Amino acid sequence: MRKITRTLTIALLLTVCACNNDEQTETAVQAVRNYKVAVVVPQEEQERCSALLDWALKNIEEAQRGLDERVAFTLEWKDEYASDLDRWLKQVSMDNSYAAILGPTTSECARIAAMACNSYAKTLVLPIATSVELQRIYGKKDYVWNLTQSDLTECEIMLQGAKQYEQTKVCLIAGTGLYCQSYSDWMAYQATETGLEVGDIRIYNNEEELRAAVRAESKHTDCEERALIFAPASADDAIIFDDELGKIVEEEQTYWIDFPNLLCANSMNSSSLKGKIDKAYYYEGFAPISDPSTGFTTAYISRFGEEPTTGEAQLYDGLCLLAYALTIESDVQKLNDAIKTIVDGREPWTGSWLPTDMGEAMAALKEGRHPDLSGASGDWTFDDNHSAVLYTTYGHWIYLDGEFKTVEYLSLEGQGSSTSTLQVWDWDTQQMQTFSESATELSYDELKERWAVVISTSDTWDNYRHQADALAMYQLLKRHGYDDDHIILINEDNLANNANNVYLGEVRVRIDGEDVRRGADIDYKLSDLSTTDLKDIMLGNEGERLKKVLHSTSNDNVIVFWCGHGNNGKMAWGSNKDIQVEVIKDILSAMSEEGKYRKMLFVVDACYSGSVGKACEGIPGILFLTAANEKEESKADIFDNNLNVYLSNGFTRAFQETIDESSDITLRNLYYILVRRTFGSHASVYNSSMFGNMYRNTLEEFLE
Repeated sequence: MRKITRTLTIALLLTVCACNNDEQTETAVQAVRNYKVAVVVPQEEQERCSALLDWALKNIEEAQRGLDERVAFTLEWKDEYASDLDRWLKQVSMDNSYAAILGPTTSECARIAAMACNSYAKTLVLPIATSVELQRIYGKKDYVWNLTQSDLTECEIMLQGAKQYEQTKVCLIAGTGLYCQSYSDWMAYQATETGLEVGDIRIYNNEEELRAAVRAESKHTDCEERALIFAPASADDAIIFDDELGKIVEEEQTYWIDFPNLLCANSMNSSSLKGKIDKAYYYEGFAPISDPSTGFTTAYISRFGEEPTTGEAQLYDGLCLLAYALTIESDVQKLNDAIKTIVDGREPWTGSWLPTDMGEAMAALKEGRHPDLSGASGDWTFDDNHSAVLYTTYGHWIYLDGEFKTVEYLSLEGQGSSTSTLQVWDWDTQQMQTFSESATELSYDELKERWAVVISTSDTWDNYRHQADALAMYQLLKRHGYDDDHIILINEDNLANNANNVYLGEVRVRIDGEDVRRGADIDYKLSDLSTTDLKDIMLGNEGERLKKVLHSTSNDNVIVFWCGHGNNGKMAWGSNKDIQVEVIKDILSAMSEEGKYRKMLFVVDACYSGSVGKACEGIPGILFLTAANEKEESKADIFDNNLNVYLSNGFTRAFQETIDESSDITLRNLYYILVRRTFGSHASVYNSSMFGNMYRNTLEEFLE
């Protein structure tokens, strides 16, 4: 017995030695290319993410057994909330010893990283930064790779969920910041396109406003008809939301309260919230997750003992994508092009994210083949700009008894939805106003002169586009026959010589476009005028301070172009002041009563600009053309990475281009063109019944 045991022991030792010798031989023969990758996640998430990426590293290493050369990674971790993040990201972006940056996870930090990587040609892979604005800005730039669709898709899935629950109205509570902006900017537009009525939109800036919003939503009597989307800016905000609901339950001494059907954004689906919420409500929502067909979720649960929440599969895929690309390209300077080659591969491949299949894929790549690869999250097909994946799977999750559970998987792929195959810059609006061709034509006095008032109500560098659009409108009016005596231009005029302006002395509305500041006769700086002054200018009340005013009569047409920020019921007047829409109504009503115009075309490009038109309905002879309805935000257009600002607004660009293309276009056709060319908001017409037939009135009446 001892002899047999000894023989087996010797055999086992020989086997182990043989294996070790084989490994040593393989290690000696197999060349290893090691790359540094910076991983940026919150400090409190690093332990969990480290365990996940250790798993990825082991699988990547195993996949490369038998290859003559393998790729290895050294991960360097950084807290994405560190005070020196901006400086550190710039240093890493300039350092060629780093192959790429993986993360950050939040959209605000991801934008900082994207700016640095775009400036210094460093590859950035973003697993779960889903801001619409972020993907819009960098959608046509190299070096930024989004492994999740923007929140435009998630919001659309939420709205479809509301319809399935037979809700007819949708409301919103959202924080501020780049991530929450996706919902505050787009929800109303998408809801209208989906056929839902838009209810309250509550944007909170602090804890007090958030608690007030929760209480306001708890007081509705039509809760069964309402869906409420909640997009918290942070985990702390989710806890505050839950706490306020709990207080209401305690005050009303009931186990449950009437509350709209609550659908939460993916920021609520966080492991950091486990055990901290669920005082008074059953939470549910939607979050990017792994395609169930990949088997990643099952493997994750087996390995870590819990379900993944948001972004684990995408983080895992980020490292695998880099490994694939570096398999075919050793030079980190060419890594971005190598990733394009990887994601554009279309040769049939039925493998998975598991090591054996990855090894086969890497071998194929080394042979010059181009397999159609996918990952743990699912499909890796990117849009034409190589900005973001086209298909993301969303988990419909519930939070109950301290745990997140996925109850179903959803995707817009194959459902004919615009966001399943197109990115946000390709929206096509389906909801349009209609006008009667037989509408009564109103009687007007003879037309004699034309006047214009052009107003930019912004005064900061970040809002560059508003002043630029106003200056472009001035140049357009000059091209179409206006002289300076008949244009009143209100513009802060602090862009051309601004310290941030790399095109010193110039203001542009197009990249490499003409200087729209050149030759502009600016009559007033915005900061020099009060809203009372505006009324005097419009009514022709000349004075010592107001030397240039409208001298229009009942025989004169007036075009007003207004661009800036707005909110429901008010428009911005500089950085720290507002003008209520009722004040604008009072000014225009006074102009009507005093015969200060024949016809007026009032064009407003601002968020919630429809609230101006709605408030002023009933004033004779004025047609309001707005960039958005009273529930929506308008959208900026043309981002200049050199200036780090938007140059123009989409509606204004469409409006001005249409005028130059066809200055005699009917107002009905003008509206339809603007609807088609304005993305992300519904260009709208107000007060047409008090103006005249949209088919017969033309833009030519306001141009020379």
